[in-house]
Amino acid sequence: MRSHIAARVVGVLGLVLLLSTVVTLFFGNAQFVLGKLVLGLGGIAAGFALGEQGGLKRFFTGRALHFGGLTALSVLALVVVLGIANWAATKRPKSWDLTKDRIFTLQDDTVRTLRNLKGDVKAIAVYRMDEEGYAQAEGLLKRYAALSPHFGYEMVDPYKSPEKAKTYGIVSGGPRILLAAGEQKAPASAPDEQGLTNALVKVTRAASRKVYFTTGHGEPEPAGQGERDYGRLTKALDSEGYEVSTLSLLEKKDVPDDASVVMVAGARTGFLKGEVEALERYAAKGGHLGVFLEPEAEAGLDAFLKAYGIQADDDVVVDPSPAAQLLGSPVSPIALPSGAHAITRELTDTALVFPTARSLVALTGAAVTPTPLALTGSEAWGETDVKGVFERGVARRDQGEKVAPLPLAMAAEKPVTGDGKSSEHARLVVTGDGDFFSNKYLQLGGNRDFAMNALGWLAEQEDRITIRPRSREASLVMLTEAQATALKFLSVDVLPVGLLGLGLAVWMVRRSR
Repeated sequence: MRSHIAARVVGVLGLVLLLSTVVTLFFGNAQFVLGKLVLGLGGIAAGFALGEQGGLKRFFTGRALHFGGLTALSVLALVVVLGIANWAATKRPKSWDLTKDRIFTLQDDTVRTLRNLKGDVKAIAVYRMDEEGYAQAEGLLKRYAALSPHFGYEMVDPYKSPEKAKTYGIVSGGPRILLAAGEQKAPASAPDEQGLTNALVKVTRAASRKVYFTTGHGEPEPAGQGERDYGRLTKALDSEGYEVSTLSLLEKKDVPDDASVVMVAGARTGFLKGEVEALERYAAKGGHLGVFLEPEAEAGLDAFLKAYGIQADDDVVVDPSPAAQLLGSPVSPIALPSGAHAITRELTDTALVFPTARSLVALTGAAVTPTPLALTGSEAWGETDVKGVFERGVARRDQGEKVAPLPLAMAAEKPVTGDGKSSEHARLVVTGDGDFFSNKYLQLGGNRDFAMNALGWLAEQEDRITIRPRSREASLVMLTEAQATALKFLSVDVLPVGLLGLGLAVWMVRRSR
């Protein structure tokens, strides 16, 4: 009796394997078809050999097979319906990013850049098909291509097409993705969204924007690697297509004509009269300046700033809030961006960290009305005993001192008239701190986005004002082609067919009792 039951089970399992070859072919796992045919026929043959052929014959021609066949047909019908749904999905693909850090969702900056493309851009990615980063790079490029008909890509295998890889100038150990738009070419600094978008901006921008940092007044080094230097900011500017240089107004009478932005950042000593006049002439022609001041440092630019409705007070901002105390000093205020300006419109929920700062004032009755960009919390005040704070560590709110909210950053725009102007408006961004975008503090809070957005606004690159992509932890499992095929076969073929076969076997055993 038991041998008859075993024979029936083996025979039915063989029949299920035989019929499921249709499923295997449908899902593209053709390399497994032959094995399943052999196992299926073998199972049926074993069932005949083990059992009484008459009993098996009655089974395969009786109600058992009838009900089993109906079950198999139901399964196949379900597979067909799923197949049609899969075909429809390939024609109109739609995906949802359910990852914690939304690692498969492109940032607004990237989406805007792609949708504003006017000419064709092609990305060439050099990866072996069995390489770990192949799938991640191709997936990223697919998401870019889905957003713009002007963006295309090509995956190049250096083993199969070594000459093509050499033609594009991609060598081992260097960048793996190159973007080309006409004669313009730019490598992606990293095979991620930030590197790819920055390269896209480089190849589509007509000309690079030049940013000059003034020197000769104790300013930090633009390319320096010290804590107070601006090397990280310079690297970020370079990645977005800006060209950074230094400018000594002691050596040059005027600001160069190719200057898109002049940065007066972190000066410790004052500018001479001739230098201030050079900055005034530059602004009068429609120039754009970033003036990032320091407490206790007199830059000699008071009159220049007042012409734009801004005054920097001789104080240091004290912030006793718990958030500021986390930085270890009450003179490291935390400020929130104001959403009233293009620079900060997308940064309203991001705190800015100022290591030390002096407060700013919007002058009443001035010809220009500046816009506050960052305001302190409600507990801060402007301490006028600056020496006492820095030398003795004493800070006490006295009567007459300015109370919160205090502006720590402002922007101003002034129309320009006359001949020889380089722009329709002079633009100015002023902050009470020059260290907030130094190497030590650039990555804190929203400092990097604020600094880059301010420079983007000054350079009249409003399309670069955004929250930039950050490095996001991706929980990715990279599979080779063979591993992916095996996983697909296991999930859409072996498991459902196995469950069907197991269910039929259990049903047969119970029916035979």
